[in-house]
Amino acid sequence: MKLTTKTGLSFISLSAIFFLLGSVFMYFAVRVILADDLSSRLYQMQKDFIQNLSNDLDINNLSNKNTFISESFDLIEPIIADTVLIENGKYVLYRKIRFTQEHKNKNYSIEILQSQTQTDLLIWRIVLLNVLLAMTFFLIIFFLNQLSVKRGLRIFYKTVSKLENYNTGQPEIISFENTEIDELNKLTEIFEKMSSKISADFKEQKEYTENVSHEIQTPLAIISSKADELLQSENLKKNEMEKLEIIMNTTSRLAKINQALILLTKIENKSYAEKSSFSILQIINEKIDFYSSLINEKDIKVKIDIEQNAKINMNAYLADTLFLNLIKNAIMHNIKGGVINIYYKSKTLQINNTGNKLDVDGDIFKRFVRSVNKESLGIGLSIVKKICDFHSITISYFYTNQHEFKLDFSDEQ
Repeated sequence: MKLTTKTGLSFISLSAIFFLLGSVFMYFAVRVILADDLSSRLYQMQKDFIQNLSNDLDINNLSNKNTFISESFDLIEPIIADTVLIENGKYVLYRKIRFTQEHKNKNYSIEILQSQTQTDLLIWRIVLLNVLLAMTFFLIIFFLNQLSVKRGLRIFYKTVSKLENYNTGQPEIISFENTEIDELNKLTEIFEKMSSKISADFKEQKEYTENVSHEIQTPLAIISSKADELLQSENLKKNEMEKLEIIMNTTSRLAKINQALILLTKIENKSYAEKSSFSILQIINEKIDFYSSLINEKDIKVKIDIEQNAKINMNAYLADTLFLNLIKNAIMHNIKGGVINIYYKSKTLQINNTGNKLDVDGDIFKRFVRSVNKESLGIGLSIVKKICDFHSITISYFYTNQHEFKLDFSDEQ
């Protein structure tokens, strides 16, 4: 729920409660005020009645439809009360004053009535008018408040937009607009400091990765070169040659691991931003040709069912690495005389190969998770998973009498 909607609903809810309670209070308050006014008028009518009464006038001549006169034996103080009369089959509410008056040595009970119909109608009109004025006022305040909040949040939404479009693969320092709201200025100031820190850390990490790559590869190359020179010596014993061979193999393995880890780091840092459109069939055929000697050595049959116009949009280097690792994996974990089936349909690429079930402890896409194949570095499928995540490609692995890798390009970015 948006902030403007939340504040608007809260404002409307509180206003509705205020209108309800305020209307009830106003109704009774106005009713009391007009009742007092009506009572004052009845007292005035009493005074007028007494003033109009003279000694030579028959008191009954002052009787009318709202004035009732009857003889009384008791003297009472003036009393104000409510009463009801039936007029034209309807109950009509009146307010009356009752008092006694002496005239020509006789006591008379006088009741003067005043209809409350007009008073009630006036009450409702006053209450309705005030409620309408109050509602109009609050609606004006509501829309002005909404407009003010939206104007205040304009910079906020611009800030959110800049953060959404922030490229962590190529981080830069973000600059934000200043506002009249101190809280938003404080927030944008923090984001500017954060982007500056991220940019600086990214540059340091990138430099560190490049330095590590250079510093490690150089001594590894020297070790491999010197070991190769020693192998060319004529006076080496058999056990010495075996040890040198182990050194060379270990050095080569270490160099490959170093390169793979550097690649993973670059993928995580989103260093491969450039993308191109590739023919899936073409890149698959290239990798099959690259491993043709290994495929022939294991007598593996390759079946490909991919349309010529099937394309993907990926970084060129990452696409090459992705399919190189998948094809190599399908060959290395295949049996002699086995089969590799590759087909593409409805934006889904599937690579299946015959082979025994892997003895793997843990997630096959985790780093350094290996099968019994000791030649494997345990990083290849981890690199595949990172590349897929980078391009929003969903990859899954199943084993149902054969190894099945499924790549879903539906959400490819």
